[in-house]
Amino acid sequence: MDRREVVLVNTNRMRPPVSPIGLDYIGDWLAEADYDVRLVDLNFAEDPAAEITAALSEADPIAVGVSFRNTDDCYLPSGQSFVPHLRETVSIIKSHTSAPIVLGGCGFSIFPAEIMKECDVSLGIVGDGEEVFASLVECLVKRRDYSKLPRLARRDAQGRTVVNPAMYDEILDIPPQRATIDNARYFREGGVGNLETKRGCPSKCLYCADPIAKGSMVRLRPPDQVADEVEALLDQGVDVLHICDAEFNLPPQHAMAVCQELVARQLGDRVRWYCYASVHPFSDELADMMRQAGCVGINFGVDSGCDRMLAALKRAYRREAIADAVQACRNAGITVMLDLLFGGPGEDEASVRESIEYVRELSPDRVGAPVGLRVYPRTPLERLVKSEGPMATNPNLRGVRENNDNFLYPVFYVDHRLGRPGATGARPDRRRRAVLPAAADQGAGQLQLQQQRRPAAGHPCRRAGGVLGHPAADFQPASSRSLTDDADVGLMTGCAVGGPAWRPMRWRTLAAARADRQTLGGGIA
Repeated sequence: MDRREVVLVNTNRMRPPVSPIGLDYIGDWLAEADYDVRLVDLNFAEDPAAEITAALSEADPIAVGVSFRNTDDCYLPSGQSFVPHLRETVSIIKSHTSAPIVLGGCGFSIFPAEIMKECDVSLGIVGDGEEVFASLVECLVKRRDYSKLPRLARRDAQGRTVVNPAMYDEILDIPPQRATIDNARYFREGGVGNLETKRGCPSKCLYCADPIAKGSMVRLRPPDQVADEVEALLDQGVDVLHICDAEFNLPPQHAMAVCQELVARQLGDRVRWYCYASVHPFSDELADMMRQAGCVGINFGVDSGCDRMLAALKRAYRREAIADAVQACRNAGITVMLDLLFGGPGEDEASVRESIEYVRELSPDRVGAPVGLRVYPRTPLERLVKSEGPMATNPNLRGVRENNDNFLYPVFYVDHRLGRPGATGARPDRRRRAVLPAAADQGAGQLQLQQQRRPAAGHPCRRAGGVLGHPAADFQPASSRSLTDDADVGLMTGCAVGGPAWRPMRWRTLAAARADRQTLGGGIA
């Protein structure tokens, strides 16, 4: 009889805990194909090596799928790479099984050749993994050739990595059961639920790796399947969700259809959900329907309140659209967050000041302000960096600037107009001051901060710097159960603008911040 067991390993251990949605989908796909799935979830493991050892000592798997969500914490102050941790995990797996190891996940999909070399692994899947991984497993069982599977990454005898072309169906068909992961435990321990209504992003923003990791072709899930998944999570006791789409409202017709399906099933009163969205196109009608469907918070990754910088970052809108989107959310009763991103090409004191003043005028419920654009391969930002000469002497780069031409280790773009160049070395200079204008010289109390510990890593593709969530780092309540529509529904970690160097901060509501009497201040270092 053929072996039917597959082991899946979640390597992400950052907190707050983020449910590994990709492994949940893959596990359910394999279960539908009558495979026995054993999950090794290192997020809750006190001793990861012992967890792996115990699982593999009891199993004789066909293959071991290893998910790698983040290559690093995407956070300039710490610049922590997770590649050494992955390498160690793979080494432990190899010591207990001869089964093929297959790498996947967003982090892997951005750097397939580099990570396969680092871990000495011969197989991986770039992008969507459900169908391809199941097909690969079937080929292994039947001893068939798998070399032509779409999106398969493999190393040849000479150590060269070949990645097969991506082929996607127009419809994203994913099992909605969500039965592989203990989603209820993630929810109890401070995470939120998560789901996808689509994959892929056709935008060509300067820095974003989302089209690299998930493809530029948009694949839409049927709205009824999305609603089925919401019901499945509700049955597990998970009633606070984050929609993990790059931008929920692109295309707007599909977003409207999903919301209408949730409303038709009367799910809007049973679930509260958050999402990323684009400020354009974003209509009053869509905002109203989203609120009826249970949406209570939207994070708009607007990047800047300065039209010059929006053009430099290759955004498809200008700042007037930001004001329209904020007003639409306010009219619908949806908490709105604006996510700025300082340091792009051409950023200077004037553009930073203009952005902060504009956000102050709009008075959103939340503001995030990370500094530094994480440089990813195969993006316009990578091409710009390479055109500027050797990395080691580039005054616009912070982080790992030597022996890092493939950008695998954290390196960030911060325009030199904001201050002195970062130190060359294996890690960012944590002593360096944030060289940004004193954005609060007049009326500083409009933007307030509260210090907190360094936050969990966010999604590697969604934004380039800071700590952005997929799905739990944005709008993450201290207690999921205490979250209400009108209360402090969202927390976002960014960096102080001015003041002590690169201190991790949490933007708070103005009322709470005024009570603490902490102001956004400081000056140019």
